[in-house]
Amino acid sequence: MRKHILLLFAAVLLPLSINAQGFINAYIIDNDGPVTNIRNAPRGKVVTTLPTDQALVVTLLSPKGEWWKIDNVVEQYGDEEKEIELKGSKTGYWIHRSLLQFTIAGDPDGALRAAPSAKAKAIKCSGVDGFHPIAVKGNWVKVVSTDGKYTGWIHCDRICSNPLTTCP
Repeated sequence: MRKHILLLFAAVLLPLSINAQGFINAYIIDNDGPVTNIRNAPRGKVVTTLPTDQALVVTLLSPKGEWWKIDNVVEQYGDEEKEIELKGSKTGYWIHRSLLQFTIAGDPDGALRAAPSAKAKAIKCSGVDGFHPIAVKGNWVKVVSTDGKYTGWIHCDRICSNPLTTCP
């Protein structure tokens, strides 16, 4: 009986460990008011808010439609950070992808790809302010540019989630 329980437990945890590689960071960019709403589910009830006048970086889990589950939130103070504790939900914390943004670290040419592979066709996208995350596949993040002109894949090593500086 114990062996069957352990096998069942392993079968449940295996998909979770595979999804764990989907962690990405992004900063919150919300120009619609003094706070950003955080919900208990995609399109769910607002359970807490975050101030829009602070440089906030969120660690994201895999998406559900256009919504991303938040793992944690960190406020950036130049070189220092302060974790912000989220409260008010027993089902997790969710944010819409339109409020999440990051840039490409280093030279943007060749970073955006047509498929999640370094061998895929490069997409030129110079002059783009940033990207919104759409999906995750392994170490690749599907994105759309903030102006909506470009869609493609960026390797997670090329993501710059610091809203205060550009990444090397």
